[in-house]
Parts: sequence; C-alpha cells; structure tokens
Amino acid sequence: MKWYSIFRSVSFKIGLVFSVVFIALLMIFGFTMYGMFTNIVVDYSKQELVARGNNHASILENNFDNATIDHVILMEKTVPTEVLITDSAGKIIGSSTVPDKEMLEHLDPASDLKEGKIVVSDWRKHKYLISVSPIGNGEGYLYMYYPSSILRDIVFTMNVLIISASIGIFLLAFGLIGFLSRRLTKPLLQMEEATMKMSQGKYRQNILYKGDDEIARLGSSIQTLGEQLQYYEDSRNQFLSAVSHEIRTPLTYIKGYSDVLKKGLVKDPEEQLQYLDIINREAQRITFMINDLFEMSKLQVGQFELNKERADINTIIERVFESLKPAAQKKGLEISIELGKNLPNLFIDVHRMEQVFYNLIENGIKYSNEGSVAITSFLRKEFIVIEVRDTGLGIPEQDLPRIWERFYRVDQSRTRKTGGTGLGLYVVKQIIEAHDGDIQVESMEKKGSIFTIYLKPIGDSHGKNIGS
Repeated sequence: MKWYSIFRSVSFKIGLVFSVVFIALLMIFGFTMYGMFTNIVVDYSKQELVARGNNHASILENNFDNATIDHVILMEKTVPTEVLITDSAGKIIGSSTVPDKEMLEHLDPASDLKEGKIVVSDWRKHKYLISVSPIGNGEGYLYMYYPSSILRDIVFTMNVLIISASIGIFLLAFGLIGFLSRRLTKPLLQMEEATMKMSQGKYRQNILYKGDDEIARLGSSIQTLGEQLQYYEDSRNQFLSAVSHEIRTPLTYIKGYSDVLKKGLVKDPEEQLQYLDIINREAQRITFMINDLFEMSKLQVGQFELNKERADINTIIERVFESLKPAAQKKGLEISIELGKNLPNLFIDVHRMEQVFYNLIENGIKYSNEGSVAITSFLRKEFIVIEVRDTGLGIPEQDLPRIWERFYRVDQSRTRKTGGTGLGLYVVKQIIEAHDGDIQVESMEKKGSIFTIYLKPIGDSHGKNIGS
C-alpha cells in the first residue's frame, strides 16, 4: 500500500474526524469553563465586597464615633478583607491594617458618591479589589480591600482541574478513535444485515454511514434502493386496496338490485324504476371512479398534458356555475358568484380548469345540507384569486394536511352517502400546481370550508406544458 493511500482510507478519515471533533470540544470546554467560573468567582467577590462595605457604612451612619469605628475594624480582623475609614476630606481615621502604597493610591473622596461601588476591579494587575461606600451624606468614606492573590489562587486551582479533565478527555478520545478504527468492518456487516432484511420484504433500512468514501456510497445506494422498493410496494398495496374497496360496494348494489329485478320480485313499476335508478347511479359512480383513476395514472407516469390557451377565468367559472346551479337549488342551497371586473387573461388549459372548479363547487354542494355556496374572483397584487366558500360539514383540523392525498377521505360514512373516490382533490391540486399556481384551504367542522386558488398571469407564452 502506497503511503498516500493511507490518507484516503476509511480508518484514517475516522481517526482524523474524531481527533478534530474531540480537540475542538476540548478547547471549547476548557475556554468555556475557564471564562464562566472566573466570571462567577470575580463577580461574586465584587458584589460581596460592595455589600460588606455598604453594611459597615450603614452602621457608621447611625453612630459615627470612635467606638463604632473600632467595632467595624475589629470585625475585619478575622477575615481576609481589610477596611479603611476616612473623614469627608479623605483623612484616615481608622484602618484594620497599616495602609500600604496601593491602598493609599486609591483614596479619592468623592462628594457626589451616593452608593457603594468598585473602584479597582482588575484583579490580575492590582493587589486588591477595592470598593468605596459613602457614610451618611458625605460625612466620610469606607474602603474595602479584597486581596487579589485569593482570586488568583482560586483561578489557578480551577485551571488545574480543567487541565486534568482535559487530559482525561484527550486520552478517552484517542482510545475511542483506536477502538473505532479496529471496528472498521462493522458498517459492512450492517449493510449485509440490511440487504438480508430487504430480501425478506423489509425494504426500508436505515444505514447511518455517510460521506464520500466507498463504504458510505455503498450504504447510501442500498438505503435509496430500499426506500424506492418500499415506496413501490406501499403504492401498489394502497392502490389495490383502495380500488378493490371502492369498486366492491357499487358492484354489490348493482348485482343485488339487478337480481331482484331479474327474479321478478318487484311488481310495482315505480319501485322498479327506483331500483333501476340506483343501478344507474352506482354504474355512474364506477364510471367516475375509472375516470379519476385514469387521470391519476396519467399523473403518475408523467403523461399529464396541459393544452394552454388564452382564456378569461371568469367565463370558465360562469360556465361551471350555470351547470351546477340546478343541483344546488334542488338541495335548497343559495349559490352565488361575484366575479372581479377586468381580470387579466391567463394561458391555461380550459378543460382542466373547468375540472378544478367543477370538483370544488360540486364538493361544496355535496357537503352542505343548508346555507350557501359562494364563488368569488378578484385581483390581489400579482395574483388572480378564486375562492369557493360553503357552509357545509367542514373538515376536522387533523385531516386538513391529508385531504390532498390520493384516496384519502375524511369520513367513510360521508363518502358512502355522497359518492367519490378520494381522488378529486388530489387531481385538483396537481392541475393547479401544473399551472404554477397554489391552492389552500381553511375549514372548521360544522362551519364550512374555503378553498382559495392563486393563479399568476404567465405572459404571452403559448403551447403545451407538461405537468408534474
């Protein structure tokens, strides 16, 4: 094996990736822990120092005499902090220790000081953290000193702990990298197991190895193959189940009522006509179903063509409206249209667009037992918008995302009463999207539904477009 092939091997890539990841995590962890704990310790020390100084200043404000000053100084004898008290002119009148040069350098009486504050905060460069608190209304000042050496000792100890932990993580990382390198053949074994399951019909397998090397590409190919096989299997089963279920019921009606008529069990001519009407209606239902299946098959194999021409969308809506108006009036529904004026022409497939409006308006009539169905068109910005509103049964919220799926029906009993294959809205959506448009729905149970179509003028292009 040539030396450069080592750098292209999977084991080297795994080692390199994990080394980079762990070193990066190690550095991030170290800097984060250092910064976080350092800030916490220093901020806490500052707040504690100011609070302690304010507390002493409050005591002195009530009794600014030698006895109280001695008491405050005595309190600081047993703790690491030091206290220094001055009068309003900055003259030292009490101190827990002999002031050194740095203490004296930061004595700065400020008559406008209203509350305690930190005057020296750089613990790395200075000997003390220093705070000052006013006593009364400028009667004097109380200085608190916290040795920076204590903070430096704490930070040093913390650094030792962080470095120790980092070394442990570093060793663990290299141990893990070595372990993973030795287990290089594991993904191949997983792929073998996945292909065995696929041969048993469990096509969808999850192979987690990604990248651009040979093993990763092989795993990706096997996973993609399994997903495609599963998709074809699910589609076939769904198709056979849905079609057999839909065809079985009308055929049962046709066979049952035709047998009754054939045997002469019904003598009343009106009842015979009623049975013949049921047979005719169920035969029409099978016809509609076959037409829908034919449309779906053309969509699936990419043979769905749009014969576009310049057309007025309002003219198409009016034609469908007049065709379905008697059906709405027969159910006692109020059906109306309100069409926008001077809407621009569109290049659309007139027949397909009629199919869209017929389906939506007919659904509104089917699923409305009372109330109204209204169709409106108008221009909104660069879109022509068409709304189909009804006051029907509505669609449950959990079903809204799925109404565009093939064969999906909200309620089987509802479909049994009104007919339908569950393909209508699927075909509608495909037609609208093939026109580079969009369709949306808003619905509430027992309140009704609003289907909104957005179409954008295409310009002056002609000819046939293939929909997806």
